Amino acid sequence: MLNGLALHQELGNEQFIGAIYSETLTDDADTLINSNSAMRMELKIVNPDGMMIRRFSRMWIEGMAINNTNSLLTAQADNMVQFDGLFKGRLEANDHIVFAQTPGQGLSVSVNKVQLGRIADDQFFPMLLRTWVGRVPLSSTYREELLKVGNVNADLRSRYDRIQPSAARVAAVTAWTQPAEPEQEKPAVAAVKPAPKPQPTPTPAPATPVIETPKVELPKLAEETPKPEPEKPAVAARPEPKEQPRPVAATPSRQEEEEEDNEPALTAQSLLARQFYVSDLLKKIRTNVKYPRRALDRGHEGGVRISVAIDRQGNIKSMSWLEETRHDTLNKEAWEAVQRSAPFPAMPDAIPGSGFEFSAPITFALPK
Repeated sequence: MLNGLALHQELGNEQFIGAIYSETLTDDADTLINSNSAMRMELKIVNPDGMMIRRFSRMWIEGMAINNTNSLLTAQADNMVQFDGLFKGRLEANDHIVFAQTPGQGLSVSVNKVQLGRIADDQFFPMLLRTWVGRVPLSSTYREELLKVGNVNADLRSRYDRIQPSAARVAAVTAWTQPAEPEQEKPAVAAVKPAPKPQPTPTPAPATPVIETPKVELPKLAEETPKPEPEKPAVAARPEPKEQPRPVAATPSRQEEEEEDNEPALTAQSLLARQFYVSDLLKKIRTNVKYPRRALDRGHEGGVRISVAIDRQGNIKSMSWLEETRHDTLNKEAWEAVQRSAPFPAMPDAIPGSGFEFSAPITFALPK
C-alpha cells in the first residue's frame, strides 16, 4: 500500500517524486525502518534536465553518513560500492527507480522495470530508508509527506501515475546490464599498389615564357582580447532575501559531464573516506550554530539545507541554498554558521579531485 508520496526540490527546481509502499500504513518512521516485511522505495525523475549520476550517488552517500552509525557504514561499505556501481549512466526525466526489500533476499534495484542487480543483505534497505525518513532526511517536509498513512495529495498521485519512460529509454537502460564487448583489433593489411602502366613519351611542346604571378597575402586580423569581467565573491555575505528569485540550477556543462565520466569508481576505502569526511564537516558546522534569541522568543522553527563547495585545503569556494525556512532570522544564522566553520578540515588523501561538495542540513527545533 502507498504510505506516502513527496516531491523533492533543490534550488527551487523539482528533482523527483518519491514514494514509499509498505504492508502496514504508519506515520512513525521507526516502525517503517525496523519493519521486517516487504517494502518499496520508488522515485520518478521530474527534472527536465535529468540528474547526473554523481549528484544521485552523493545524495545516498551523504544521507547514509548522516543517518547511520560509523560501525554500520563500515559493515555495509562493500554493499554501498556495489549499489553505486549498478547505475551506468545519467538518469533522465521520467525514469522510474525502484528499491524493493524482500525479507530474506535483501534488496533488488531496478530502473524502468529493468532489474540492475540485488544486494543480498537485509540490513541495506533500512540504511537507504533512513536517508528519507531518518533523523536528518532530505527535508522535513519530504519526510512528513512520506509518513501520511496513505492520505496522499490526489493531484500529485495522479501526476506520479502518469509518468512513464519511453520505449527508447527502456532499451537504453537495458544496455546497462549487458557486458561490454572487448574491442577486437583488426589485422593490418598492407596496401598493395598496382604497378604503374607504361605511359607514352609525350612530345615536347614549344617553350613558353614563364610569367611569375605576384603573391597576394591578406593582412591577419588582430585577435580581440576579451575584457576580463570583475571577479564576484564566491560566497555571499548573507543569504538572499526571500523576495529575490531563487537561483536556478544550471544544466551541467560538457566539462562537468566529462569529469563525471572520468571520475574513478568508488572503492570501499574511498566511500568510507567520503562518508566519514562528511560527518566531520557537519560536526564542525553544528558547533557553530546558535539559536537566534529573536527566533526563540517568537517560537520560530524550521530546517535549512545549504550546498557547500570547498577546495582541498577546506576553504569555501561557493555556497548556495537548497532549502530555506520562512524565517529570515533562521536562514541568516544557518548561512553564517557555515561561514564561521571555515576553514574546514583538509580533504583526506583517499578522496580524489581538486575539491569536495556536500550539503549541510541544519534544523532549528524548540525543546518539546
